[in-house]
Amino acid sequence: MVKAPTRTICMLTYPGAQSLDISGPVEVFALASRQADEDRNGSRPLYAVKLLAVDTSPVVMSSGIRLLPDLPCADMPDDTDTLLVCGGMGNSLDLARADRTLVAWLGKAGARVRRVASVCSGALLLAEAGLLDGREATTHWSDVRELRERYPKVRVQADAIYTHDGHVWASAGITAGMDMALAMVAEDHGASLALKVAKRMVMANKRSGGQSQFSRQLQSLDLPDQFQQLEQWMRDNLHLRLSVDELSERLHMSPRQFNRRFVKAFLLTPQKYVEQLRIEAAKPLLESTRKDIQWVAGECGFGSVDALRRAFVRHLSVTPGEYRARFGSL
Repeated sequence: MVKAPTRTICMLTYPGAQSLDISGPVEVFALASRQADEDRNGSRPLYAVKLLAVDTSPVVMSSGIRLLPDLPCADMPDDTDTLLVCGGMGNSLDLARADRTLVAWLGKAGARVRRVASVCSGALLLAEAGLLDGREATTHWSDVRELRERYPKVRVQADAIYTHDGHVWASAGITAGMDMALAMVAEDHGASLALKVAKRMVMANKRSGGQSQFSRQLQSLDLPDQFQQLEQWMRDNLHLRLSVDELSERLHMSPRQFNRRFVKAFLLTPQKYVEQLRIEAAKPLLESTRKDIQWVAGECGFGSVDALRRAFVRHLSVTPGEYRARFGSL
């Protein structure tokens, strides 16, 4: 049996970074190596992780933990497979984005590795380096507005746990970086190993739904009561048309007023938000049932199988059938 090569994973960190953004994904890769060694005694490590920073001085995390970088970022190994960028708290990310030397290095380094990825608000640093231009990406729900407004070339997927567009990946808030790392392990070495790692970490191999199930609860004080109630009603009635006229009438607003207030509250137009809700409703049905795709389309409010297919290709870059083949559990 040919032994898999060791892949070098580099994590870029900086003062004020979120320590779990770093330790979560790192533990996934470390456990993947350990699991592979147990499965095939004597296997070389699947991953070698290196911490990078501007220099090798201890880096103080937002929690006060001190990390000792392995290398300055300028000395990133030539054989680096994956470059990860963590998120930061407070003004730490702003200071990192203001470091033009760091940003220039990141832009060049991210273009030459096989895979570059962000955890949480690290997406804003990738965007500053131009690595997200023209690509789908996500970030923590509280940073979605800034990512969309400050970097208009980025195709922001506000509800995604993580995104994968070409060689560029991005994950939502903090622990979503572990979901993304598991997906990378699955891509590199198969779903079976990723599932074993998830079990060891007592976490779901694949989360159903998007981060809105968390962010809307956290944002509830910022949403008018009528929009909170409307969102839940939309989730419960995806089989209906849910047109702007019908939704605005439900809130006793004109369509123009409703559209303006909806975009302000949800950061998406009503049509796009409804489509995302329907996609997220379709995913678990494709994953956990063998119902035909026409049934799934009707159950989630898509007018036809073709409408469901177009939505999946537009948002996920796969057809419903391909999604089921990749993630289906039956």
